[in-house]
Amino acid sequence: MRDKQLDRVRRENPVADQGEYDESYAEASLAFALARLVYGLRTQAGITQTELARRMSTTQSSVARWESGGSLPTIDLLDRLGRAVDVRLELVASPSDTTAPKDTGDNAVAFGAR
Repeated sequence: MRDKQLDRVRRENPVADQGEYDESYAEASLAFALARLVYGLRTQAGITQTELARRMSTTQSSVARWESGGSLPTIDLLDRLGRAVDVRLELVASPSDTTAPKDTGDNAVAFGAR
């Protein structure tokens, strides 16, 4: 039933600008992935949003926005997140081709807990 409704909505509201749509979709996907990361690290550490905010010198509402995908944490905030939950985070650059071997070598940066 839901698929039929979704198909109907898509027919009634075609994408006007595919490039803009793709860009928005990519941004939303990143926000969702980072939201899952923040939530997962916080709950794995067994702390509340308020405690994480205190450890990161920020506000509970900021943590809530990251966890809901409402805003994207900066690299500085991800560094503070890693330190707050004692986890080393890595930013890795890899080819767009997902079948290519993943050589992190000079294409990775670690931050957070040391």
